[in-house]
Amino acid sequence: MIRPIRLTRRIRPVSVLASCGILCALTADGFTDEAENSAQVRRQFASPPREYATAPLWVWNDRMTEEKVVSTLRDLASQGVKQAFVHPRPGLITPYLSDEWFRAWKAALREAERLDMNIWIYDENSYPSGFAGGLVPDALPEARGKGLSFRLVDRPPADATDLLALFRLTADGYENVTDAYRKGRPLPEGRYLVATVRLAPQAGWYGGKFYVDLMMPGVTEKFLEITMGAYERQIGSQFGRRVPGVFTDEPHLAPAGGWHWSDHLPQLFEQRWGYDLVEHLPCLVRPVGDWKRVRHDFYQLLLEQFVERWSKPYHEYCQTHGLEFTGHYWEHDWPRAGRGGDMLALYAWHQRPAIDILMNRYSEDVHAQFGNVRAVIELASVANQLGRRRTLCETYGAGGWDLRFEDMKRIGDWVSVLGVNTIDEHLSYVTIRDARKRDHPQSFSYHEPWWEAYHLVARYLTRLSLVLSSGQQVNRILVVEPTTTTWMYQSHPRMEQIGRRFQRLVTVLAQRQVEFDIGSEYLIEGFGRVDGRSLVVGQRRYEIVVLPEDTENLQAKTLERLEQYLAAGGLLLSCSRPPTRIDGRESDRGRVLAESRGFRRIDPDALPDELLRRSRDGFTLVQDEGDQG
Repeated sequence: MIRPIRLTRRIRPVSVLASCGILCALTADGFTDEAENSAQVRRQFASPPREYATAPLWVWNDRMTEEKVVSTLRDLASQGVKQAFVHPRPGLITPYLSDEWFRAWKAALREAERLDMNIWIYDENSYPSGFAGGLVPDALPEARGKGLSFRLVDRPPADATDLLALFRLTADGYENVTDAYRKGRPLPEGRYLVATVRLAPQAGWYGGKFYVDLMMPGVTEKFLEITMGAYERQIGSQFGRRVPGVFTDEPHLAPAGGWHWSDHLPQLFEQRWGYDLVEHLPCLVRPVGDWKRVRHDFYQLLLEQFVERWSKPYHEYCQTHGLEFTGHYWEHDWPRAGRGGDMLALYAWHQRPAIDILMNRYSEDVHAQFGNVRAVIELASVANQLGRRRTLCETYGAGGWDLRFEDMKRIGDWVSVLGVNTIDEHLSYVTIRDARKRDHPQSFSYHEPWWEAYHLVARYLTRLSLVLSSGQQVNRILVVEPTTTTWMYQSHPRMEQIGRRFQRLVTVLAQRQVEFDIGSEYLIEGFGRVDGRSLVVGQRRYEIVVLPEDTENLQAKTLERLEQYLAAGGLLLSCSRPPTRIDGRESDRGRVLAESRGFRRIDPDALPDELLRRSRDGFTLVQDEGDQG
């Protein structure tokens, strides 16, 4: 039974879809496409255009003949699936990016024209994106990824291979003895910290090559030249038409494990922060010296370089060529920062930001997939703030051969109500011959006994996508994510504690149906300003700002925006003591901020009720005890 009790959602309705527990009311303000008003949405609802269809990862894992391409594409279309990502995976026999590869691609586009389908590019031969199936390592062998590794020993090591630095641990910290060690001077017995540089391993997964350093200048450009350049030459006339965009899959830092390392990183670090990174390496793994500042600076620099070297060039290529940049990173790794630093900062450079929600096991853990409210609201928040009309979720992967329609609907509804409006099914195999059947099943294809009825699910998700894409979600509450605080606690037990508490906070707020966006300090700096009594981030205006528990650090630009916001009469609810660090440095500016009139401390347990009390309109859905939906 659905029973309205309190109005909490700020919306301007244009159409209402009520179906199996989902009630949506959305505004079309600001959009100028064909679905800009409720009458047009109603007309399209019976048969939505292809761009709202689900879009599975169409697995090319065999020798791809025209017959196989056409037959499997027709099979998808027969069930109402009108989009697909061409996804090479293990088992592929057709040489990647070869003439034979593009003959198959052109056959797919000819058939897509006949069937009125979209065919998207998937930018890698399997994953993670960036090495072009081994072609980037061939072109740039010097781009081999590197990682920094630490180990504690009881005496100076006998082998100096790959040694970056050697530190003798002392009662009050450490001493850099690298120079003495390399010159062969005797060193006393004692505890030593050895810092070495490891190379990314060669592996069959990488075409017998290795993963690359995406922070190295020129690597992304070479990847785009090899991969997207080939597509542009062969099918560029279809960019922005039958080929709407390109999907990137889990590009990341730290390609050799441990801590990310690039040969030019110490130089970048000193230019950015004014001190020597190598001299302070023990601060990354031990609580010595001003270790919080060093860790903050290290991970902020990695994020800045990842954006500059990977996200921006890729975004600009897609913008120039009429393509949507979509795909996802390691969003489930948060609060760990080693592979990316701040997922929202990376989403900001995608025309269609995306995540993945895999498997069929519900969990609210900080690293969970299905059940991870934070991961989906992060995605929706960036879309709200930067005016990205469409979002995408790679869904269902490794759900198992026993995945049911009931499971598909439950997961699809869950991601949709939190802010996703494109479902990308994982996976649709061309063949499951031999070991291929064990590659993260199920399969959205004729191999499944339910396939002939899949149009029921596809049609439902397509219509849902149309409605959820036809308006804007307008939230008035901003919850600042404590990412820059977690940077200070990487490799420290408190990092996971901070992550779990924030995960719990946003999960409870969502369960209580408090409508809010998550705020990245990167976006607050780049797109934030104060207007009247509101904190504006891009296209969204916030009347209430929340600092969660454990907000020990704020970036200087964030603090500046909050100071202006409070001075203008804004309301800041803090579940935490005032931050004691700004940009990773000790500061009393947080204490001064807390003396502002609009700064109010609140117990985290009391926050949901306080936010609901301050919400001015909307609706709430209530599930009676024992109701199974």
